[in-house]
Amino acid sequence: MTTPTVFRSAQAAPGDRGQQLGKTFPDRIGQASAFYDQLFAAAGATPQDVTDWSLRAFEHISAWAPELAEEMDGIARGAGLPVWRIAALNARTEILGRFGRTQHPECSTVVYAPADGRPPVTTQTWDWHDGMRDGWFVWTIEHPDGRVVHTVTEFGIVGKIGVNKAGLGLHFNILGHTSDKSTEAAGTWIPVHALARRILDTCASVPEAVELATGTPVTASSSLTLADHAEDRTTAAAIELSPAGSVLLRPREDGFLLRTNHFVDQALAGGEVMGVEDPSTYRRMNVLQERTAAISAPDRETLVKALTCHADEGAELCCHTQPDEVIGKRWETLATVSLDVAGGGLAAHAGGPCTFHPASWAEVF
Repeated sequence: MTTPTVFRSAQAAPGDRGQQLGKTFPDRIGQASAFYDQLFAAAGATPQDVTDWSLRAFEHISAWAPELAEEMDGIARGAGLPVWRIAALNARTEILGRFGRTQHPECSTVVYAPADGRPPVTTQTWDWHDGMRDGWFVWTIEHPDGRVVHTVTEFGIVGKIGVNKAGLGLHFNILGHTSDKSTEAAGTWIPVHALARRILDTCASVPEAVELATGTPVTASSSLTLADHAEDRTTAAAIELSPAGSVLLRPREDGFLLRTNHFVDQALAGGEVMGVEDPSTYRRMNVLQERTAAISAPDRETLVKALTCHADEGAELCCHTQPDEVIGKRWETLATVSLDVAGGGLAAHAGGPCTFHPASWAEVF
């Protein structure tokens, strides 16, 4: 993929919006579903495990946010798939976290929150399996009441990284905690991708998003990094979510808030999984700490430059597939994303920061 696919859903009821998406991209959604079948199997989940978890996820979403369930059902109808297939995509983090034998770090986020009232500057890499290189897009969702959401997500998944017209931005990093595997999953829980979309749909500020996120039960750990800009003031925070609890993190004194794929809170770090199995997340954080400390005038291109770093330079912030790796271990930076929180828009580049040039942004507002 050289330029991201961009799709705008005009004002419509949730089921109709989903059906339109499914009818427009049935092949992409089907390919994503087939790829995750392979990934789930590689992680050790049986087909019955996937079906059971998917149906539970859909049941929980239906009770918690019926409009998201309607949208997912519409995607399934439009793509000609059973609804549990779409639910499996939306619960892929939970399924992989529960059954996966080995966790792998992915994604690095830099948010700069100026203290002088200027809008925030944000950039993130999204590292994932190279089998999903053509499996993501930029989706604009126009709600009938005037709300607008822009999200970089995977085909069939309702949301991930994004920003809304109200001026709230959200970056997304997966974490790993021992409670992801040990916590009883029989109770109500919400997939983290559905939570990210719900925040973008319903929240207008960081405090509103924090309240929603920390009050929502999860079975997979994640970090949601949030930023807003209102009344000439920028607010930023990161929420470390896990089944064992949640913690709020604030920017450094210089305004930078950095996230990779390990817990920073000392209590939650006692259950750390990703950093134990692969310490590259700590190396990436150390490099980002050093590079951002040297930035005097942050803009999105400066942050992209800070993220342009490979393993031989100290840390693999920009990730490239090793051709001899097997499925489940073929990591690649699929996208670089920057949010315009004040303008309610985003810019996405297909690929890692080392391939970026200013003309390669696909921008939506």
